[in-house]
Amino acid sequence: MPEVGDDIDDADRVAALADRHRDAWQRTLDDTEALAERRAADGWETLVIPAGDTAPEPPDAGDTDRFGLAHVVPGNFADDFEELTDDDPGFGSYDVYRADNDGRVFVTTELMDEERGLAVYVVGTYELRHAGDLIQTAVDRRRMYTHLQRLDGTRVASIVHEDPEKFFPNVDRFVDSDDEGETSETGGT
Repeated sequence: MPEVGDDIDDADRVAALADRHRDAWQRTLDDTEALAERRAADGWETLVIPAGDTAPEPPDAGDTDRFGLAHVVPGNFADDFEELTDDDPGFGSYDVYRADNDGRVFVTTELMDEERGLAVYVVGTYELRHAGDLIQTAVDRRRMYTHLQRLDGTRVASIVHEDPEKFFPNVDRFVDSDDEGETSETGGT
């Protein structure tokens, strides 16, 4: 006969983890809204996009060699983004805010266009254990991408970032290195 107590402990652990992740997601959204409000108070136009799903995408994950964080964007937010950027999502600067919680990363990418006075915040969460190959690729190629796409896979925008370490601090924990400190092309964890 199975041990009922063990099942309850497992169920409690799963429920507690789900609660912690839900709380971390809400804190991430609240913090992002506060960032956007501060920019708006300085005269910027802002848009916060909570992704319906976010996945670390290494180049061998699909039919193309694209890589980066792929965010599935709800249709109304995709429409707002396209309207605000006039089909020119050229952002001159960016910043990344992230927190880890029980193996899950909660991330906000702030995309800024100073000329237009526009700041877009893309908010997502993903499991760090799925990011190893992406981290290795981003370090090897010395760049990172934010991809926005609709639920049906239609591309909304792809934005390049020159500093992958903003997305992956302490990157040395995740990548293979050769004796000279250069990253290797082996694919990582």
